[in-house]
Order: sequence, then C-alpha cells, then structure tokens
Amino acid sequence: MHQGSKTKESARGPAAGGNDAASSAFDDLGVAVSCGEPLAHHTWLGLGGAAAYFCEPVDVEALGRVVRRCRDRGIPLRVIGGGSNVLVSAAGFPGMVVRLSAASFCGIEVQKPAVVAGAGAKLVHVVSAAVQAGLAGLETLVDVPGTVGGALVGNAGGHGGDIGACVQSVTVMRPDGSVEVREGARLAFESRWSNLDDCVVIGCRLELDAESPEQLTKRMQKQWIVGRAQQPSGTRAVAMMFKDPLGATAEALIVQAGARDMRSGDAAVYAPHANYVVAGSQCTSDDVRTLVEAVRARVRERLGVELTPQVDVW
Repeated sequence: MHQGSKTKESARGPAAGGNDAASSAFDDLGVAVSCGEPLAHHTWLGLGGAAAYFCEPVDVEALGRVVRRCRDRGIPLRVIGGGSNVLVSAAGFPGMVVRLSAASFCGIEVQKPAVVAGAGAKLVHVVSAAVQAGLAGLETLVDVPGTVGGALVGNAGGHGGDIGACVQSVTVMRPDGSVEVREGARLAFESRWSNLDDCVVIGCRLELDAESPEQLTKRMQKQWIVGRAQQPSGTRAVAMMFKDPLGATAEALIVQAGARDMRSGDAAVYAPHANYVVAGSQCTSDDVRTLVEAVRARVRERLGVELTPQVDVW
C-alpha cells in the first residue's frame, strides 16, 4: 500500500486522541478497534487524515457486532477495500472504517460454472482463478485494481464488460448486523453503479461460461497490456477522476475541453491519459478535490457535458 509519507497533511484526525474513545464505544464487543488510524496508509493517493475508529474483523460475527454498534450509537461506517478511488479529507473520517482483510472474507472457490468470492479478495486473484479454471467473463477486468467488494459496489468494468453482468447473487450485511443473500430483481447494476450502497458486501457468486483456459489466458494477457498502457506508470499516487458518460469517454472529453494540462497545487492531470489525477509529493486532499472540480467545470462550460466523479470523497 502507498504509505503517503510525503504528504503535508496530518496523519491523525480529530478523534485520534488515544484509545479511550474506542474503549467506551467498542470495548465490550471482543473486536480489536483502533483510534486515529491514518487512512492515507490505505489509499492509492496516500492523502488525508485519520479514521476516528478502524477495525479489521476476523469473521462475519465480529463484523456484525461492529455494524450493529455503529447503528445503535449513530456512528458513520464505511468499508475500505483497495483504496484506489478513495479521497480522504485532511480532517479524516469521523466514524468507523472497516477493512475486510481477514481470511474469512478473502476466500476464492471455483464451483463450475461459478466462482464464489469474498468481498476482501483481490479482484485480480478472482480473475486469475476463473481463467485457470476455464471460466470466461471476468478476464477483461484483470487490470481493474481493488477488491471484489469495491468492484461490486461500483460495478467495475472495462472495455469488455462489467462485473455486474456475471453476478448471480451477493451476500450482504444490513445495518442491524443481519446477513442476507440478494439475487435477481433485488440487484441492479448500471455503468459504474450498483444498488449495493445500503449495506456491507460480504461476498458473491459469479456465474461464468466455460471456455479454453489457453484462449482466456491470451485474452487476459492482452487486456493487462492494454490496461497498463492506459494508466500512469512509475507512481501509485493516482486516481481515476470521472466515470465515462454514455457514448463517450471522460478522457476524450477532458482533452477536447483543453483540460489535460490543468493542475491545482501539487495535483495534476496526467496528460498522456487525461482521466487520471496524479498526486505529487506535496499534494493535499484539497489540491485533488479542487482539481477534479475545476476539470469538471471546464468540460461543462466548453462541451455542455456533466461528468460524474469516479473518485469517492470521504
């Protein structure tokens, strides 16, 4: 993970004054909870302040206790995956941030013609498992960073389709800590969007098609090469700025609007692939947020198109 050690911002937020707050709110749950966890350590941009509370539950039962307590105490809760599209403010996040990194959330099981995966599993590992098993449908997602949970919530996709097209069911946790399986009409996926933002995603079942592992491997490798060529190299302190609107690409619109050379502070548009923002060594969260809004305004004013941010501002 990008450690963000060169940022100007404080690594500790307003609730980072020790473990007393965590003790009073969560100490009876049997879950390890820390206060003032620097979220810059958990995001690609490496920016921002701290989470008031942070935990990595060992299993679904522990997660349920944390989710219920947050609901009962009115504590905001967020789940962080790979952190590739998260921008944390300098003030941090005044609630609980959960990371599903324990083994119980990261399993990958091939059940032909399906793959069952936990929300914490890395998407690239799920893609590789499917390809090796001769199951098609995910190979074009090999260059998409992050975890399965984040991919489902944001309906991650590439030129060959999105993950939502493969989803048979999603196991989620509701705010009261109960677990349910959603499928069929209870699931909705659109371009870079799903209706899974009202719950904590725990895992999913992906229905795929049988195909030659050799052909799938070739397609996956080709997509990897193409995807890498379209993204900034030499730094991980990057984030995609906008979702592609229907019938166009955000990158093309940014270029047409003359915004590929824009910058704010130490945040700059990555000119070779203009839908990415690159955070320099002295960059702050405000620099990135200001740049994204400035590029969005330029495209709106010159082309009449309203771009939707891809980066999620906390």
